Amino acid sequence: MELDSYEINKETCAVLNVNNESSQIIEQDQDYLLSKRTYEVMEESCAYYGSTLEGRVKGTKMMLGSNYKLPIIIEEVNDIIFFPTNGAENEKCSWISLNNVLKYEPYKGYTKITFTEGKTLILKMSYRSFELQLLRATRLQNLLKHRVSVN
Repeated sequence: MELDSYEINKETCAVLNVNNESSQIIEQDQDYLLSKRTYEVMEESCAYYGSTLEGRVKGTKMMLGSNYKLPIIIEEVNDIIFFPTNGAENEKCSWISLNNVLKYEPYKGYTKITFTEGKTLILKMSYRSFELQLLRATRLQNLLKHRVSVN
């Protein structure tokens, strides 16, 4: 199914780069083709939840002390956190939902992801790079949970 707009939600597993003009959205139950770059999907989803992608990136930089390939909190109440496969502005960048990854494993030099509802994806990203990104996103999630529980 092709869409003109899309807001990331709890069902979103991944926002994949198709080319520099379109993205594939993978949800737990269905997939969509969207005539927007992944960066635009991320920007619009952040705006939908009341922030900007730039603001989310700035917040992550402050929390993690990192500067590159930063995970972002799309929406904090529902714990929607995504991490990039490349630098966010790279036209080949795809985004993966932290909370929808059930397991991941090496697969022919890449990474095979199994999402919570059983859907699988072969991501053209090394297992080690994927794991580092997932761990960085998990660290962000833990810091956010700690800050919320302290207050």
